[in-house]
Amino acid sequence: MIAITIINSINVKPDCTFFIEKYLVRLKFETLKIRLKEQQNNAKHVAYFLSTQDKVKKLFYLGNLEEGSRMHEIYKKQYKSPGAMISFEIHGGEKEAFKFLNSLKIIKLAVSLGSTESLAQHPASMTHIGLAPEDKKKFGITDNLIRLSIGVENIKDILEELDEAFKAIK
Repeated sequence: MIAITIINSINVKPDCTFFIEKYLVRLKFETLKIRLKEQQNNAKHVAYFLSTQDKVKKLFYLGNLEEGSRMHEIYKKQYKSPGAMISFEIHGGEKEAFKFLNSLKIIKLAVSLGSTESLAQHPASMTHIGLAPEDKKKFGITDNLIRLSIGVENIKDILEELDEAFKAIK
């Protein structure tokens, strides 16, 4: 209902395109909750899978915060679920991260994350490339850091793809 109110409040001269776009935005809002739940469910499976991989040095996922820790308490106050974003450091460096990312086919390389499809990025050479090396270090943006936005694809396909990408790293 909020989406319809926002759309209706847009002060534009209506034409055929406007009504089609209005309809599409309404459809997207109607399915938003379903899509987010599926993405979050998939992300939980991916986080677990990553936690079992020898080639993962460190995993960053809100669902894995230690219960009772300060970070967990902040998370519980601010969020209702861990979401669909996962970051991890791969053993090695930039070469291994690029090898992993270049092996992905279903999961697309993208600068902007948060779509319904699974996306991946290498923050050090993409979104944070303009930061000074000391700032990257301060913010934990390492050459072996990979960020994933998990989508609504079949979870078996996502996990198989990640498994193949790990196998590509010698």
